[in-house]
Amino acid sequence: MLLVTLKPTRFVRHILLFVVAMLWFAAAAECAQQLRPSEQRGIAQAQQYLERQEYVQAVASLTPLLHRQKHHPLVDFYRGIIAQTQGQYDEAQTWFSRSVAADPELLSGWINLAQCNFQLEEYTDAAHAFERSYALSAPLEPRWRYNAALAWFQAGELENAETLLLHLLQDFPAELALQWRELLVHIYLRDDNLNRKREESNRLALAQVQILAHQSEEPARRSWREYLVHLYLQLNMRSQALEFVTQLLEVEGLDSRWWRVAAHLYLEEQQYRSALVALQVAGYLAPGDEREQRLCAALCMHLGIPAQAIEYYMQLQLMQGEAAEVLLALAQAYVQRHEPQQALQWLEQIDAQEVNIAQLRLRAQILFMLKQYAKAGAAYASLAEQEQNPSAAGRAWMLAAYAAWNAEAWTDAVIALNSVAQYSDYANQAHALLQQLQDVRGTQDTP
Repeated sequence: MLLVTLKPTRFVRHILLFVVAMLWFAAAAECAQQLRPSEQRGIAQAQQYLERQEYVQAVASLTPLLHRQKHHPLVDFYRGIIAQTQGQYDEAQTWFSRSVAADPELLSGWINLAQCNFQLEEYTDAAHAFERSYALSAPLEPRWRYNAALAWFQAGELENAETLLLHLLQDFPAELALQWRELLVHIYLRDDNLNRKREESNRLALAQVQILAHQSEEPARRSWREYLVHLYLQLNMRSQALEFVTQLLEVEGLDSRWWRVAAHLYLEEQQYRSALVALQVAGYLAPGDEREQRLCAALCMHLGIPAQAIEYYMQLQLMQGEAAEVLLALAQAYVQRHEPQQALQWLEQIDAQEVNIAQLRLRAQILFMLKQYAKAGAAYASLAEQEQNPSAAGRAWMLAAYAAWNAEAWTDAVIALNSVAQYSDYANQAHALLQQLQDVRGTQDTP
């Protein structure tokens, strides 16, 4: 039974460094050709209007310049900035495309064109534009290559995205760029990543997730740690998963989540006592739900601690009322405590319409424990007629015979033993008891 749902969480962040309203002289430094005085004035006016969000006036200040057959690429660029600032990405895309067509070295044009392509979900074009931005940056700016990788990822070109990210990790080893690693994980875990087997992809992801689980900031770190446990289990690395969670408990022992994860891992390893302890600690820190209460009770029963199981079942009984499942469990716990009378009281509270095979078996067992052999024999005989499994039916008839024997109800014992004889598992035993019964009755009949 899984205590914690350990499954992938999507972490991909569409982080694009949005560049708007760059100072005209900074952008101008990228251009080979010089701005005319009138273009300088027009762009300066457009910048001022942009700062005041007066977009109509900003456009008006550039319109005469745009009507010239030959004008500086920055005029198109700033016209694109006005459109982009207003979210008019298709129009901005046109202006930025014109600016880089006129000057292929215009870095600002490529960056903003790439962003517009991305916003318009034209991911392949966005990837190319970001790659061009990276190539033109001096010194090389890794964020543009990351954006290119992200665009390739969105386009479904996973191999291209992976190649760029691996180059980034190799070329910029000092960068603490956790986003690169996050994106790599999502590339490895994409369902349509058909170039590798799932285990190989998981192992590649594992190396990145181990770093993310230690270096990320909260709350992402918590999610990556949970996912690291998930990956360990996927790769059948259960000892590593348990070791990792044990380390976390030493530093985050007040977090009930990790105790519940530890309990899950202990259950996987069939370390039931440790699982129960972990669940109990988690319950002290943050009470669990009814499912967890049932699991704790079941573990107590399995470990031979019926007194604790009864405490859990009593809590469940308060939550669920006269639920047949809980009443049956309480009866079973009292049977394990060798208190059959208490067990029978709980069992008799079950509605007659909800009676099932498990309850009939337990009732017959309790009556036998109470040495009410006649009733026990009748209960086992009734049970035998309802059992679907031949072996279970044969066993029930055998117990009916024992109960009748103890009650000295010889006729009922003979009927039960004759019924047992038809089941191969118990036939020899039944024949032997019939012979003994004849001997016993013969002795009793002797004057």
